[in-house]
Amino acid sequence: MPYSIASVLFRSAKSRRLKADETLFNAGDDGNGFHLLKEGLLKVVVASPDDGDVTIALLTPGTVVGDLAMIDGRPRAASVAALLDCKLEFVSRAAFEHYVEEHPEICRWLATMLAARLREANETIASHALLSVKGRIARALLEIAAILGMPHAHAATRKMLMGAGGSLFGGAL
Repeated sequence: MPYSIASVLFRSAKSRRLKADETLFNAGDDGNGFHLLKEGLLKVVVASPDDGDVTIALLTPGTVVGDLAMIDGRPRAASVAALLDCKLEFVSRAAFEHYVEEHPEICRWLATMLAARLREANETIASHALLSVKGRIARALLEIAAILGMPHAHAATRKMLMGAGGSLFGGAL
């Protein structure tokens, strides 16, 4: 998030802390605001009738959480919980709407952020359609390694992917 936008949006934000395993919000909750993750690690979870809860994303510091409900006014689309102790900043819906009126450039940033998330979702959908189970597991391990700052894990995971359909990516892994 550009500093110019963060300084406007979060100048009067309320700080919030979560302990590991504590829930930030549940799917279906009212979207009364959004958060900026400053420290820690969050997981985004959706309910599956067959498998219980399914983690669809891991969120790292600098990520905005709960923005969809701010945009469309609908209830939360997923549940979010802390994997590690977290520090967040909260902006209410009323404050967000006020800031957008004063600073319309926030909408451009928001559209760019949503486009990036849509691209990530497209990559995930493609991996589920094109990769074997081993390939999907390897992809998930790569994402976790990147979050944990383990770039050396890339070579081993690449070998797994190449043996599990990684050639679908033209050797780009």
